[in-house]
Amino acid sequence: MASDNSGRLCTPCARRSVQASPAEEKPDEFWRRPALREALRSKHIGYVINAYRLEHRPVLTQAAVGRWLGLGQPQVSRLESSRTPVHDLNKLEAWARALHIPQPHLWFQLGKASAQVGADSDTPWDELVRGLNRSDVGPRTVEQLQIFTEELCCEYAWRDAGELKAEARRCLQGISTLLSGSCTLVEHRELLVTAGWLMLLTGCIEYDMGNYRQAELDRSAAFRVGEETGHGEIIAWAFEMSAWFALTQGRLNAVGPACEAGTAAAPNSSVAVQLSAQAAKAAARMGRRDSVTKILDQGYRLLGQHERPTRPDNHFVIDPTKWDFYAMDCYRIVGEDRRAAEHAQEVLRISRRPDGSDRSPMRATEARLTLAVVALRQGDVAEAAEWTTTALAAERKSFDSLAMVADELRAEAERLFPNDPVVRSVTEPIKQAYAAMHA
Repeated sequence: MASDNSGRLCTPCARRSVQASPAEEKPDEFWRRPALREALRSKHIGYVINAYRLEHRPVLTQAAVGRWLGLGQPQVSRLESSRTPVHDLNKLEAWARALHIPQPHLWFQLGKASAQVGADSDTPWDELVRGLNRSDVGPRTVEQLQIFTEELCCEYAWRDAGELKAEARRCLQGISTLLSGSCTLVEHRELLVTAGWLMLLTGCIEYDMGNYRQAELDRSAAFRVGEETGHGEIIAWAFEMSAWFALTQGRLNAVGPACEAGTAAAPNSSVAVQLSAQAAKAAARMGRRDSVTKILDQGYRLLGQHERPTRPDNHFVIDPTKWDFYAMDCYRIVGEDRRAAEHAQEVLRISRRPDGSDRSPMRATEARLTLAVVALRQGDVAEAAEWTTTALAAERKSFDSLAMVADELRAEAERLFPNDPVVRSVTEPIKQAYAAMHA
């Protein structure tokens, strides 16, 4: 142990010990610290949890606090970043008791929720409360649907698009059936939120498959769910999809406003990193080189403020391994070939499974097309052709994203080797891929 450590445990062991034990009661002065007082005045339990974690010594992870609250790390993250406070008294009371928040510092009365639900009375109010808590669903069903939805979101990067869409649609139909039956207000909201994530997922899949109208319908539906439930992350991801659609369709001026609106909806969520990436991609294609560097730096700083997620393969979660993919695209466009190639190689390394296959084939495809562009700029047409052919052979594709990058490769080939037959080894596979996508 360090010479200045007077405790019985080293710092890492002390941190693990604290996180494994129930939350301890804090002295009153702890709750009077400025950060906690401000969070408590906001009447937003997510802000209180965030301030509690950061003021605790040692600082606590979202996963550690989640164990005390009976929540997973993604749920704690959503609580802390949501713009809408939780109003469910049962949840508020349970979480306040888990953290031992003293009654004088709370904006609600401990015991009020349980007293309302458990009272033996024949008044209309008591009957209404009993009705609101009558359910044919149950927390276990809601939890299973949430787990299943997360699994589908984790399979987006590699699974057959048609199969994934079919499963997501079936899950949505099941949620619709549950919503038409008897469920509590809490269950109703949780089911809607789960449906919102599924609609974001189906919107992405539909767009990958070239079904643009349905993709926009799903995105709009998810946006409405986000507004109805006050779920900032779902709203932000709906705006991120708008930015992605605009980018791949060449409507570059529409990307920035969508990114700004999405960031405003969930400024403390990791989706803000993805929004920065889309804004940087648009700026690069508009020739705003200085803006690209500024936006990338801002996005990287935002990324550093978030813990590594427990499920980094979830499409709607951002982690450091995805940053290489975003930076790669921007550096390719602005002509920083060395940095573009370094990021592309890292994307391929991260994507590669032990058997040599790609766990993220769509990202790997764009990485190979980036390396093809770099090879062309270095005058190596044969290498560029090899990278192009390998890239376009992937089965899992996002049509418009692929078309955008492939078209940029074709334009670069024709610019560097005008009227040179040798460049057909690069452009012909692209033409064949276009024909297959529109067959």
